[in-house]
Amino acid sequence: MNDYTFDDDGNPVLMTNGASKRNLYSEEEDITNIFDVGGDGYDVTLSMAQETLTWTSVNPNRARKSKGKGLSLFKTTKHAPPNKSTLDLKNVLGVKIKRRKKGKKDGEGMCLGFIVYTYEFFGPNALRERVIEFEHPSENLCTKYSERIFNYIKELPGRPQSVKLFMQILAGYRMSKELYKNKVLPLIQAAGIDVDCVEIQHSEFIKQEMVHINLDDYDCIACMGGDGTVNQVATGLMNKIQAMNDVEIKLGFTPAPCNVPLCILPTGTTNQVAGSLLGLSDTVTATIHMILGNYRQVDISSVYHGEKLLKWSFISQYGFAGNILSMYERYKTKLGAKGLDAAVLKALTKSKLRPYECEVEYIPADPLPHAGDQKVDNEFSTCRSGCSRCWTEQLDDSASVTHDTQVQAFDPLNTSNNSESFMDLSKTESPWKTMKGSFLNVGLFCIPGNCEMAPEGLNKFCHLCDGSMDLVIVKNTSRKDFVRFLKRHSNSKNQFAMPFVEKIGVKEVRFKPRSRTTWNYKDHTYSEIEYRESAIKHRRGTIQSMDVLEIEDERTTPKHRHTQSLQMLDNISDIDDDDDEDEGIDDIDDLSSDLPSRKGSGGTNRNSAGSSRGSAGSRTKIKNGDVIINTAQQEKQLVGPQYRMTFAEKDKLKRKTKQIKKEEKVKEKEASKSRSVWNIDNEICNEQELSFRVHHGLIKISGLGISPYTHVFTDSPVFCLSLMG
Repeated sequence: MNDYTFDDDGNPVLMTNGASKRNLYSEEEDITNIFDVGGDGYDVTLSMAQETLTWTSVNPNRARKSKGKGLSLFKTTKHAPPNKSTLDLKNVLGVKIKRRKKGKKDGEGMCLGFIVYTYEFFGPNALRERVIEFEHPSENLCTKYSERIFNYIKELPGRPQSVKLFMQILAGYRMSKELYKNKVLPLIQAAGIDVDCVEIQHSEFIKQEMVHINLDDYDCIACMGGDGTVNQVATGLMNKIQAMNDVEIKLGFTPAPCNVPLCILPTGTTNQVAGSLLGLSDTVTATIHMILGNYRQVDISSVYHGEKLLKWSFISQYGFAGNILSMYERYKTKLGAKGLDAAVLKALTKSKLRPYECEVEYIPADPLPHAGDQKVDNEFSTCRSGCSRCWTEQLDDSASVTHDTQVQAFDPLNTSNNSESFMDLSKTESPWKTMKGSFLNVGLFCIPGNCEMAPEGLNKFCHLCDGSMDLVIVKNTSRKDFVRFLKRHSNSKNQFAMPFVEKIGVKEVRFKPRSRTTWNYKDHTYSEIEYRESAIKHRRGTIQSMDVLEIEDERTTPKHRHTQSLQMLDNISDIDDDDDEDEGIDDIDDLSSDLPSRKGSGGTNRNSAGSSRGSAGSRTKIKNGDVIINTAQQEKQLVGPQYRMTFAEKDKLKRKTKQIKKEEKVKEKEASKSRSVWNIDNEICNEQELSFRVHHGLIKISGLGISPYTHVFTDSPVFCLSLMG
């Protein structure tokens, strides 16, 4: 949402939060009056030209009262006495009139002053609200101040005016309703934002709501819940955008970008998406970013099963992470907050921690460009280093083009293009690479995935908007080394600096599990790509040979027709003149059943045709050229006494059925050991063979990213990791 103004020469100028519409208020005069702030008298000056609200103590030599409310929260102007404080209007969240409300409704009661809602940093990523009360009994004076401030913040670009909020009341520790009522709603009302809040009733609720919603009525779509709720809202929003732009959703399509931002208010057990955009899981911080209109472009991947689009995702994992999610679904109702600890502990046992035979095909991502003098494609350059791809305020139109839609032009006259001629393009190798083996976990990360268990992220070197996703493969290793790998997610050590971990930047991925009950799943020399290419070549050769046969068949068509007509004449039986002569009905055999089996036989099958005519239960007659099926004469079937099984035979059949069920159960148990489930944004996906494709900067999510000054190294909150290894 970009707003523009025009300078004196008529050139368009982009308006940002830092310099917004200053020329519109340059001619307005400052207003100054005395207010009571924190128990002391202050000269409060509202300067629309300078876009500031300043208050100075009337008696600076007098000691302040102990009632002071937030006077040290704002910056002190240089070369000014310490009793003077200044607040930039761009940092104001909202303003309203303060009234005495004893037995009165909203908007009624005696005026006590006006309240300004703002915020402050109390950590690298954390924000909290601050309330400043300017007390004065004159309602006209307070209204004059509040209306000017309110009109100013309403005209700031990027700030939403109406929000659609989906709230999951069962997320996390079921605190969504309480947080919304006590923390979120007061800030939204103070900012003058119209909010339409609906509670999620069932798993298909968001999908059904998105079909009928009109996105033009809202400036922002918000969701309150965990990663599962975020995935559902993001999937519904992206599908709605494609439907509005008449984009056909199929494998390999180019999606339309989402121009409606998504705000995440984290209240779930795991908040990896919110943690990657905010640096922490705090509902108040997320609400403040939504009110201020702080958004970041984020990569998102599309997930397919065959030709069908299943959903959109930010983080997808198969193997160990899928086992944790499956067991957490069992334990969360009984153990509550400790259900996640129990799930991790169970997944790390010797019976559950097993490798899975997998086949992963991928297309490597393009090499990353330089960001100024700093090379950003170094694996140790993290999001918190302030790279331009994650901290860019706005993306240029050229940068919004996805990697998969960029096509490099080829000049046939330029011999420097990879030293290949124009005719050599058909001999280029396939861009797909294959990796097979026994893997403990396979992960695809479009975002770092910061959460409580991994303060720096499940993939601390992943960027938010670089047009690629990281494929992280943990190969088969000992249980002790795998626990060491998990522990490194909670400290400053590099978890990918282990010999059994491999990280690759990719654009597309095709995943296929190798089942133990089918073909030789440990044959890692088998190439699926080569098999498909040979199948295509074989299919093309078959089609060409079929074309030649069709041409030859067309040349011999007259002779074939002559032979077929002779066969039909030979198959016609003699006419019965006894009973059907006066009716003109002729009995013949069913030519449709006899003709296909008589190819060039002449009259050799006449006897067999006659015998079949005599034993047939129904006849085919011809009257005046019409074919009539006579179903009146049906062959009678004799039904004899029903056979009864002996007790020995019944017992034998029962034992045989029981043995079959036992074998099927053992087979299913053996097959279950060779497969896991997909953990897609902490939601279970039972489909095994999936395809993924990343899309560059396709969606906007509220947040500023992770601050470069964030250094959080704590012990893992999962107690089982400290007990093992």
